Amino acid sequence: MLEIRSLTAAVSPTLIEAEGQGSPMPARREPPESPPLEPAVTLDLSPEARRSASQATEAAATAQARYRRDPDTRQMVFQVVDPTSGNVVDQLPSEAVLRARTYARESEAQQTTEIGTTVARTA
Repeated sequence: MLEIRSLTAAVSPTLIEAEGQGSPMPARREPPESPPLEPAVTLDLSPEARRSASQATEAAATAQARYRRDPDTRQMVFQVVDPTSGNVVDQLPSEAVLRARTYARESEAQQTTEIGTTVARTA
């Protein structure tokens, strides 16, 4: 038989002390206050800042953008190239990401090949 009681008959919770400790639970500590944040945007109107900004703009204007297909991953890669030296200034996706994708594709292909050859040998 199932016994149903009302919620008012429920026992109220009580504090239980940890075994082996006679002292009550330590009080909760408030986290330390963090220092105020710096402004998200700063604006420097000094002549030096204007000169450095114009130099950065000129350098960016001389850079060339190009797209190429990576031979290992067969994916499109965006590159910013310095026209004077031919060096890649920036690339998306990065070389590390391209290597990781190539490694993942090769390891997946190897696992697929191993499974197929194992089945063929036992059959």
